[in-house]
Amino acid sequence: MNVKLKSMLRFKPTLLILFGFLISTLTAAQFDDSAKKLVVNGYLVNMQSVSISKMPFEIPDSLDFLKRGDDHLYITDIYFQNRLNLFWYASDKLTISAQMRNRLMIGDQVRLDYTGLMEKGYEKNGNFINPSWNIAVGNSYILNLAFDRIYAEYSSGNMDITIGKQRINWGKTFAFNPNDMFNTYSYFDFDYEEKPGTDAVRAMYYTGAASSIELAANIDSASQVSAAVKWNANIWNYDFQLIGGTLKGEDLALGFGWSGYVKNSSWRGELSWYQPFENFADTSGIIMLSTGMDYSIDSKWTVQGEVLVAKLPEGKEIAFFDAYAPPRSVKDLATSPFQLLGSAMFQATPLSTFSLSGIWYPHPNIKGIFWGPSWTYSIADNFSASLYWQFFHGIFPNSITGEISKQNVNAGFLRMKYSF
Repeated sequence: MNVKLKSMLRFKPTLLILFGFLISTLTAAQFDDSAKKLVVNGYLVNMQSVSISKMPFEIPDSLDFLKRGDDHLYITDIYFQNRLNLFWYASDKLTISAQMRNRLMIGDQVRLDYTGLMEKGYEKNGNFINPSWNIAVGNSYILNLAFDRIYAEYSSGNMDITIGKQRINWGKTFAFNPNDMFNTYSYFDFDYEEKPGTDAVRAMYYTGAASSIELAANIDSASQVSAAVKWNANIWNYDFQLIGGTLKGEDLALGFGWSGYVKNSSWRGELSWYQPFENFADTSGIIMLSTGMDYSIDSKWTVQGEVLVAKLPEGKEIAFFDAYAPPRSVKDLATSPFQLLGSAMFQATPLSTFSLSGIWYPHPNIKGIFWGPSWTYSIADNFSASLYWQFFHGIFPNSITGEISKQNVNAGFLRMKYSF
C-alpha cells in the first residue's frame, strides 16, 4: 500500500491548540483599546485553479497513472490561505513581529505528488530556522502552518538593527533582481505578496538624509552563510547602491544598482557578478544586468518594460521548471542570456483594473514565451476578486525522457481575498 495512503491523516494536536489560541488571543487584542501597542492584521484567500499541460510524448510504465485519455494533463485545485501579522510596539525603539502563512491545498497537484517533493517543500523552505509544519496530509490535501517572519527591530538615532526571520529587499527593478542576493522569489507566484523571508541579522546606519550603510548576513538550512555590505547614496537626484560580500560562503558577490527619473519615466537597474572563490580565474561566474522603465499615462495607464541580460556559465543546461519555478538562488535567476518583459496596466474604473504581462526567452535551446493577463475588481474596501491566466511555452529537454520537446502550461486562477 502507498505510504501516503497509509498516513492519510497526520494531525499534530498540540500545534492546532496553539494555533487556535494564537488566533483567539490576537483577535481579541486587536479590538482591545488598552492594547494600542499591539496591532494585528491579515487576510483570507480562496483560490481555485485549473491547468492544462501537454503530456510528454513518452511515459514510463511507472507513471501510467498520469495519463488522462489524451495527450494532455488536466489539474484542478482548491487553495485556501490565511495570513496573520502581529506587530508589538514594545517601546518607541523596539518592535517585535511574528507573521504566519497558513495554507490548505486540495486537489490534483497533491494526488500527483508521487515523489513527495511538494509535501516536503511545504515544510522545508531552505531556512536555518524552519517553523513550518504539515499538520494534516492526505492523498489529495496538505494543511501547513508556518511562520515566515519572526524578528525584533531596534531603532535608535541613526541606527536600525533587525534580528530574526525577515525580508531583506535589495532589489531595484520590478521582475528581475540580481542584487537581491538574500531573498529570491518567483515572478509568477502572484499569490505570495509578502515574498519569502530569511534568517538574518541586518544593521543600517544613516550617514545622511539620503545616504546609509547597511550590513546583512543570513544562514540557510545547509549552514551556509551569506554576508554583504551595501552603501546607499543620492547623487544627481538618483538613488545609487554598491554591494560587496559573499554568497553562501562560496562566491564573491558584487553589485551596483540605481533608480531615478528620465523626464516623466522612472528608470531602475541592477548589475551583479557572482564568481566562485574556487578556481576564481575560470569562466564559471555569472554576470547579470537588469534594467527597466515605467511610465504613467493620464493616471489610467501604466506601461513597463524590463530586460535581463546575463553571461551564464558555459554548458549550463535549462529545464522547463528552471524557467517557470522559483529560482533556487539568485544565481539561477537568469534562464536565458536575454529575457525581455513588457507589461501594461489599465485602471478602467476606480474599482476595476486590467493588466497584461509577457516575457520572451530567446535562448537558442529554449525559445520560451510567457503571457499573463489579469483582472481585479474591488467588491468592498476589504474584499476583492481577481482572475489570472498564465501561459508558458518553451522547447526544453524532457525531464523524463531527456528528448527535446515542446512544453506548454495553461493555468487559470479565480482568487477571492478578504483583508482584516
